[in-house]
Amino acid sequence: MMTFIFISTAVIILVLVWLTLEYSFLIPPKTGLPVLMYHKVSANVTNRLSVSPGNFMKQMEYIRKKGYKTMSFAELAKIRETGGILPSHPIVLTFDDAFADFTEWALPTLKKFNFKATVFIPVAYIGKSNLWDKGSDQIMSADQIKAVAEDENIEFGMHSFLHRSYGDLNLEDMQDDLENCYQTLTFYGIRFVHVLAYPFGGYPKKDKLLKSQMKQMFREKGLEFAMRIGNRINSWPLKNPYEMKRIDIKGTDNFTTFKTKIRKGRKKLFS
Repeated sequence: MMTFIFISTAVIILVLVWLTLEYSFLIPPKTGLPVLMYHKVSANVTNRLSVSPGNFMKQMEYIRKKGYKTMSFAELAKIRETGGILPSHPIVLTFDDAFADFTEWALPTLKKFNFKATVFIPVAYIGKSNLWDKGSDQIMSADQIKAVAEDENIEFGMHSFLHRSYGDLNLEDMQDDLENCYQTLTFYGIRFVHVLAYPFGGYPKKDKLLKSQMKQMFREKGLEFAMRIGNRINSWPLKNPYEMKRIDIKGTDNFTTFKTKIRKGRKKLFS
C-alpha cells in the first residue's frame, strides 16, 4: 500500500513538474497589458507565421468570453499622458507586415467582435511583396491601407522603412529609417500612430550608449511606443515605452498554448 502511495505521489509530482515546465501550470497569471503579435491569418497555409482563420476565430471568441478589452495605441498614449489607469483585462492585438490578405481573413473576424487592432507597415514595401524574405506575399497598397483605416477600430503603425533590424543599424540609419516612414506615410495621406514595431524584434540591446541615443532620437521624433518581442506581459505604468514586450502568437500553437500565453506571456517556464 505504501509503495502504491509513493509511486502515485511521484507520478503526480512528475506530471505537475512537466505541466509547469511545458505550460507554466503552477505559475500564477500575470497582471498588466498583454500585447499579441500576429503576422498572417490565412486559409492557404498554416505555419509559424500564419494562423488559420478557424483558429483565429476561436482565439477571438476566447478573448471576448474572458472579458478582455482590446486597446489601441492611441488610447494607451492618452492614458499614459494623463496618468490614467487601464481598464480591467486590457489587451492589444497587433499584426506585422500589413499583408493584403489581412482584409480577407483577419478583418472580418475583428469586425464581428468589434475588436481594435494595430497593423504595422513595412513602409517601403507598400503595394509590393515581402521582398525582405524573398517572398511573394502581397503587401497592402496605399489605397487598401486608407480603406481599412476608415474603420475607427483599426490603426496603422510602422514596421520600419526597409524591414531592417534596428539591432544592425547605427543612429543615423535609424533616424533616416524613421524619417522615411513619416514622410512616405504622410505623402500617401495614410493616418498612422507614432508607434514602431522593431523588425525581427531587433534593437541595440547590448550597446547601452547607442540604445540611449536611439531612445533620445525617438523622443525628439515624437515616437510614443516601440515594440520588441520578449513574450512577457507588460507592467503598467510602463517602465520603458520603447521596449514594450509582445507575445508571439504562432500558427503552430495549440489552443492550450494560446490561452497560456495571453494569461502568462509565455508557454514554457524558461522560454
